Amino acid sequence: MRITYKMTTGNYTTNLNNLSTDLDKLNNQVASGRKFSSTSEDVSSAVKAYQVRRDLTKVEGYQNNIASAQDFMDNSESSISGIQTSLLEATDKTLQGMNGTQSVNERKIIATQLRTMQSELLDTLNTKSSDTYIFGGSNTETKPFSLGTDGKLVYNGQKVDDLADGSTALANLQSDSLYVDIGLGVSFKEPSGEVDKNSVFNYSTPGIDLVGNGVSKTATTDASGNVLKDTDGNIIYADDKVTIDGKAQTISNNVYDLLGQIASEFESPSYSFDTLNTLYGKFQQATQNPSLSITKIGEKTNYLSFMTTRYEDQNYNLEKKQTAVEGVDAASTYLEFSTQQVAYKAALQMGSKLIQQSVFDYMS
Repeated sequence: MRITYKMTTGNYTTNLNNLSTDLDKLNNQVASGRKFSSTSEDVSSAVKAYQVRRDLTKVEGYQNNIASAQDFMDNSESSISGIQTSLLEATDKTLQGMNGTQSVNERKIIATQLRTMQSELLDTLNTKSSDTYIFGGSNTETKPFSLGTDGKLVYNGQKVDDLADGSTALANLQSDSLYVDIGLGVSFKEPSGEVDKNSVFNYSTPGIDLVGNGVSKTATTDASGNVLKDTDGNIIYADDKVTIDGKAQTISNNVYDLLGQIASEFESPSYSFDTLNTLYGKFQQATQNPSLSITKIGEKTNYLSFMTTRYEDQNYNLEKKQTAVEGVDAASTYLEFSTQQVAYKAALQMGSKLIQQSVFDYMS
């Protein structure tokens, strides 16, 4: 068989193109660190890579949600700490006013200071973070705390003094919170279709838990001291009352209204140490609520820290898997690229000798 010049140049051109293609592929692998640049190059690896990337995206979303929730809780904790400081100062002022050496005018000055703290407390309870009211539960766009026509505290439209322990209204407000998906496996209740709150993370603090609710009550007893019960066996309670400025009043369980009652008693011409002592005792009980909320935030923060570590480990493992599926060995790939580059240059040099020049190469 006679090998013609045309066959030689044709084979040479084909092989040179193959070398060029392989060299380009290796060059892309060295530059990108990936085995393939399109799905068609390695369908099996591309499918696995897609699954890994999808998992990485989910983990990244959970990490972003955790960071956002933690930032919200940090702001909540900071505001609650401010409330604690304010209440501690109010406690000191109250004790100062209860000192028997205080004159009428000095008690009135303390009352004015307590009302200022009361106003500051209301502002703190309506703190916003990124245009979101942090203590309003799902109500993030309007102030959760306001005052009624009687000057009493109102939370999300409900008068706080009317929210008795065990009531449905109180339970609804306490469970009204903000939730976020952090990878606990979101599920839905049947048949309502509502999100199961046990499958998401609650990161907000309802304001009603900070201030307290209802009014002070005491179980009623008969002449022999036995606790009275109704026909259903429930204990019968009666509202505790004190006389302030000549008027009988129920005793609020929330710190805001209690501050107002204490201030009113300091201002009253018929100031009574016994009345103020009763109010002070209730106020001390109510000031424990912010501390409990701080403790709950601490528990949630610890849990988020645990989840953060978990997702960092998961993200590391997924990135290793991604490298195994998509990545190339940098050293061996570069060595192969260098070898292919030498072969390509050698082929070009061989071509200059193999393909003879003719007069047509100089014609324009």
